[in-house]
Amino acid sequence: MEPRMESCLAQVLQKDVGKRLQVGQELIDYFSDKQKSADLEHDQTMLDKLVDGLATSWVNSSNYKVALLGMDILSALVTRLQDRFKAQIGTVLPSLIDRLGDAKDSVRDQDQTLLLKIMDQAANPQYVWDRMLGGFKHKNFRTREGTCVCLVATLNASGAHTLTLSKIVPHICNLLGDPNSQVRDAAINSLVEIYRHVGERVRADLSKKGLPQSRLNVIFTKFDEVQKSGNMIQSANDKNFDDEDSVDGNRPSSASSTSSKAPPSSRRNAGMGTTRRLGSSTLGSKTSATKEGAGAVDEEDFIKAFDDVPVVQIYSSRDLEESINKIREILSDDKHDWEQRVNALKKIRSLLLAGAAEYDNFFQHLRLLDGAFKLSAKDLRSQVVREACITLGHLSSVLGNKFDHGAEAIMPTIFNLIPNSAKIMATSGVVAVRLIIRHTHIPRLIPVITSNCTSKSVAVRRRCFEFLDLLLQEWQTHSLERHISVLAETIKKGIHDADSEARIEARKCYWGFHSHFSREAEHLYHTLESSYQKALQSHLKNSDSIVSLPQSDRSSSSSQESLNRPLSAKRSSTGSTTSRGKMTVWRRQLREAATNLRRAVRSQAAQCWKPARPAQGSWAGLRSVPLCSVLRCPEQSSASPRPFAMRKTSSGRRLQAEIELCALFPHTPQYVDPATRSTAP
Repeated sequence: MEPRMESCLAQVLQKDVGKRLQVGQELIDYFSDKQKSADLEHDQTMLDKLVDGLATSWVNSSNYKVALLGMDILSALVTRLQDRFKAQIGTVLPSLIDRLGDAKDSVRDQDQTLLLKIMDQAANPQYVWDRMLGGFKHKNFRTREGTCVCLVATLNASGAHTLTLSKIVPHICNLLGDPNSQVRDAAINSLVEIYRHVGERVRADLSKKGLPQSRLNVIFTKFDEVQKSGNMIQSANDKNFDDEDSVDGNRPSSASSTSSKAPPSSRRNAGMGTTRRLGSSTLGSKTSATKEGAGAVDEEDFIKAFDDVPVVQIYSSRDLEESINKIREILSDDKHDWEQRVNALKKIRSLLLAGAAEYDNFFQHLRLLDGAFKLSAKDLRSQVVREACITLGHLSSVLGNKFDHGAEAIMPTIFNLIPNSAKIMATSGVVAVRLIIRHTHIPRLIPVITSNCTSKSVAVRRRCFEFLDLLLQEWQTHSLERHISVLAETIKKGIHDADSEARIEARKCYWGFHSHFSREAEHLYHTLESSYQKALQSHLKNSDSIVSLPQSDRSSSSSQESLNRPLSAKRSSTGSTTSRGKMTVWRRQLREAATNLRRAVRSQAAQCWKPARPAQGSWAGLRSVPLCSVLRCPEQSSASPRPFAMRKTSSGRRLQAEIELCALFPHTPQYVDPATRSTAP
């Protein structure tokens, strides 16, 4: 190693700002000259130290001139090394992503130029974007906005064919509900640009995302404007939005040529795993966005209120500390005027928008606000409760998992709002919990939710199973693994709940649980009584979710379903290809056949057992009459799949029994054929 390279490393690692500004141009010239810097490629260890020093000490410098020089030096290295710079991308990207949110336009522009250069000369765009997805969730709103702007620039520079957009679009959709209006606008612009390159498949896929209709209308209006302008540049060869490969992320995870050449059927099955969860998520999102009567609030109202606060400036850590201490003083004393408490809660959101989360001491002071938040959530003033819930939702959406301690502390208090008779207080609590579940994925929240699933309040139980369903849709499997047994036991209790709506929500939870832990879900299924198993299968059919299950799940579901399927239907069944419309007609015919069969059974019973004819509507006397003699059919063997004895029971259960009876005696002279709906003589 020549002393010259060691000297360059020493200059890069020095801390003096003035000297950095002096040697910056010299370093650019040195790395640009292949003859002078011939030793650059010989020692990988020295190169790693050099790039790491530039990324951490120069690009991240608080002096914007040093940051610009650092990017220029990295640009010279990219030009010099070309694809050999690919090994350094992981080192420089975190600093470059941070700088996308810089306060100065010159730094943001230079940063974006460098990123595009890396995508052009060092690695393909998808390789870089796979490592940039964290920018969509960055704590700095300017960085989230800058990431969207960078995506638009990438599409215009490289085209849509260079990116697997199915991995990126879900992140953009999440930003449509961002607390900051600039980020929301940037996200919409990104979707418009994707539409310009890809076409109508984007519109169709966004319709399935469960976004609020008002937001979809705005996006689709912009799509129409682009289409009318004649600026569409869709490529006919673009395979990133195939019909089988949804932009929601239903493409196979591998982008290799092997997977792209796979048959359509295998590709479709590869994407089935996430489709069911996305379908449920869509339903849940639509439900959450629906208002529940006068005075109720929803997530859309909360998102609008996030940045509807006064603008404040944070000048130092000391300034932030004083502001939070003053807020805590007001919120901790309910003797203060309620308007002062509302303003104090709004100021917390103002501090968040001003970048309070970027200060190291913020989280320490945030913990001290736990008691103040609890007191505000218990306030008798609905306006104070509403602002407290909005602020908690905002904290969760901005801080994500860093809000773990606050979320765990406040959640039990919020649950107490759910049965409140005041709609504004009850729905504020519901929306706050939903936002926390969406953005703060910590396993410690699961026991808090499941413990309330057995509440004495029916309203709380209903909501808790709704929350559990949302959690199973939104969270990754690894976040749930610690509480598999708790989830299974809670869902089982919900399926047996006394309230019908709670049972419906629990069935949704079961299928969400099934998508994460199929083995445990099937074990739970087999511990249930047959009536509850049928209810689960009925829910699956009615929600039309079976077409979206993974192939393994679908086969197991089909085997369970066959327990309840008539024998004639089993013979003619061709799997899951039967259309839902035909199934509906078949059920209607079977119901009519069962009604006619009931009349025939009563008529034959009256003739066969006259000595002790029961009172009208009573079935008790039929216990001693062999069923086959009543129907004048041959005796069924002991191997008959469902031995049957008529008895007095509810009309619904009796109808189910008679439907099963149809399967035991197909096409007998006394049997009403469902296909023809005619009674034989």
